[in-house]
Amino acid sequence: MQTSPEAVIAVHRFGMGGTPAELATVASDPRGWLAAQVTPERELPASLKSLPSTMDDQLAFFRWLYEYRNEIKSAGAAGDATAEKTPKSAGHGAADPTMQDGDSAAPKSGTVERSYAKALYPRYAEATAARFEAATTTDRPFFEHLVHFWSNHFVVSGAKPVAIALPPSYQRDAIRPYVTGRFADMLLAVAKHPAMLIYLDNTQSIGPHSEWAKNPPRRYGLAAQFKGPTGLNENLAREILELHTVGVDGGYDQSDVTSFAKVITGWQVVGPRQLIRFAARYVGIGGDLFNFNEDAHEPGAQTVMGVRYAQDGVAQGEAVLHDLARKPATAHFIATKLARHFVADSPPDALVGALEKTFRDTDGDLGAVTRTLIDSKEAWDPDRRKLKQPEEFMISAVRSLGGPPLKPRQVLGSLHEMGQRPNMQPGPDGWSELEDHWLSPDGIWKRVEWSEIVGRTLAATIDRPLEYADALFGATLSQSSRTAISRAESPAQAITLLLTSPEFMRR
Repeated sequence: MQTSPEAVIAVHRFGMGGTPAELATVASDPRGWLAAQVTPERELPASLKSLPSTMDDQLAFFRWLYEYRNEIKSAGAAGDATAEKTPKSAGHGAADPTMQDGDSAAPKSGTVERSYAKALYPRYAEATAARFEAATTTDRPFFEHLVHFWSNHFVVSGAKPVAIALPPSYQRDAIRPYVTGRFADMLLAVAKHPAMLIYLDNTQSIGPHSEWAKNPPRRYGLAAQFKGPTGLNENLAREILELHTVGVDGGYDQSDVTSFAKVITGWQVVGPRQLIRFAARYVGIGGDLFNFNEDAHEPGAQTVMGVRYAQDGVAQGEAVLHDLARKPATAHFIATKLARHFVADSPPDALVGALEKTFRDTDGDLGAVTRTLIDSKEAWDPDRRKLKQPEEFMISAVRSLGGPPLKPRQVLGSLHEMGQRPNMQPGPDGWSELEDHWLSPDGIWKRVEWSEIVGRTLAATIDRPLEYADALFGATLSQSSRTAISRAESPAQAITLLLTSPEFMRR
């Protein structure tokens, strides 16, 4: 049976690639296949179940820092320890010093870099491989694609050293349960998760007139080794407004950022002493490590985007978040970003308008918004206007070709070479959705080199690449691509040409 063009769009544009057998299954009802995946997840992918708990992720960096400082002290090198800085807890440079040059966020000191990499790099590699395996083995690739999209929208990046271990549990706790639910619920889960509070420094934020500002607490034991909060920090408030909800043109100004930052002072994380007590009583504690600290909270009413909020305690911040989730500017910002990701860098106005209307009419029901995307005619335009990002490209190659099997270091090394290490976005604005960012000569050449390796690896199992390409793309495979693949000197070269064809590179 001829491969259906709509099945190709469903599998590659919305899903994450698939074998000819999967395409044949999808062909009978491409839209129904997608809609069936817009449902809550009943069970975590097997590869993600074995990853560390939220508590363990939260403690990982500080545990390493504590142990490293003890090593320095026990070695009698107190003077050297002063000169040998630890990785910066602010900024957004690379967190893996073994794979970067002088631009690394880690300091120049080889000793601390080696210690940091030895302690934290293996768990990052394991988590990256687990994410890749979840995407390449799932029978719900559209759902997994949505998880990746929302994880990049609400970024927590391990490129900030203090956050290197945080993304896996954060995505499990605050993203996956909400991708087909209400946007307001996801926003609240994200803003209160320890990963986001640590990544955007809200744990270091205290109200100018709070009790802590008047009488700073003394820090004992493990906590004494780390810098305590000293003043108002606007990072989280600014990014929620600019990147998560209304957008940079959403009608807020600097006074709104400052007021909102005051509202969420006291939004902190369960402290080290409390964590130790929890650890003795609970196993695999989830995303319930949020701690509201009244003593750090700025007292009194605040006005954000023209609305006065006089609630007490944590309810004040929750009220602001709920209102932001319902702003018309938020509906437009989310609709545009979703359409840009799945359809085109400059998405059709009609599609953005339809998504925006559904968002408003359903109070931010992301399942309904996603179904509107599926039902729109614009989303099924046969033109491939989106270049797959490197991680998408690799996932779709493995899913479509049935391999090759990749070890954690191979996954991480290949994606590093292509310029997109998972959960290592350079900043809180996430990976770019625009083609110009990815369409560089070096970036494309790295894909070609990787495709050549895949071609040699799979040549024995895909011995008729042209037939395989026809089964993958049917009539959507251009004559120029068919000719190039048919003239290949070997199956290995033909597979390489298939993977680097416009049909495969784009969705």
